Amino acid sequence: MKLKFLGTGAAEGIPNFGCTCVRCQLARKEKGPNSRRRASLLVEAADQRLLLDVPPEISQQLNHAEVYDLTAILLSHEHHDHIGGLIEFEFWQQVLPVFAGYDVLTKLLLTPRFKKRALLSGFQAQTRLHFGDLTVMPFKVIHHVSCYGFVIESDGARLVHFTDSDFKLSNLHRSLIRDADVVIFHTPTYEEHRHHLSVENVIALAKDWSLKQTVITHINHHNLSHEELEEKLAPEGIIVAYDGLVLEI
Repeated sequence: MKLKFLGTGAAEGIPNFGCTCVRCQLARKEKGPNSRRRASLLVEAADQRLLLDVPPEISQQLNHAEVYDLTAILLSHEHHDHIGGLIEFEFWQQVLPVFAGYDVLTKLLLTPRFKKRALLSGFQAQTRLHFGDLTVMPFKVIHHVSCYGFVIESDGARLVHFTDSDFKLSNLHRSLIRDADVVIFHTPTYEEHRHHLSVENVIALAKDWSLKQTVITHINHHNLSHEELEEKLAPEGIIVAYDGLVLEI
C-alpha cells in the first residue's frame, strides 16, 4: 500500500492568504515543507486509487502528482477544506464514484455537469466498502460536525486515518488501531485544540497505545515549523508529513 500526501495543511493552508504571521512569512520565503496545501491523501493498493477528501486546490494537487485516474473519492465530513474541491471534478474525464456518510451526502454541493458523471453512494459507520482486494471501513470520530475516519486494508497492510478527530477517543478507536501499520492524525496545533487532536495529544497516544507508526498532517500556521516539529517528534518515532511525502506500508 502506497500513501501519497497531496496536501498537509489545515483549513487555511500555509501560507494563509492575507496573513503576515511568522509561519506564513516563512512559507512564502522558503517554500519547501513549510508551504502546505490543504490536506488530502491518495491511497494506492491492489491497482486501486482512493482519494481521501478533496480540498479546493485538489486539481493542482492531482496535476502535480500526475494522477489522471481514480477508483473513488472518500469524503470524511462537510467542511469546505475537505469537500470544497468537488466542483473541480466538473471536467473530470471519467465517471467517478463518490462515497460519504449518509449524513454528509446531503451537505455536498454539486454542479449539474458533475452530477451527470458522479456515482454518489452513502455509507454507515462500521460497514465495509470493497474495491477489488482493498477494503475500507468508515468509523465515527468526535468533531463538531458529523465526521468519519477510515480503516483501509490491503494485502495484510492496515492503515487507520483519523481525519479531523477530537482528542476524545474511546476503546472502540483503540481496538481499530490495534496492530495497525500506520495511524494518521490531523493535528492543526501543537498544544491542545478545541475540536482536533493536538501534537501533544498524539505524542501521548503514540506512547500509551504503543502505536507502530504514527504520522501527523493537517497542520496550520499556529503550529511549529516543519523543522521544529521534526526535531521534537523524531525521537518519538512520529513522522511529520509534508506535501509530496510518499510512504509505503
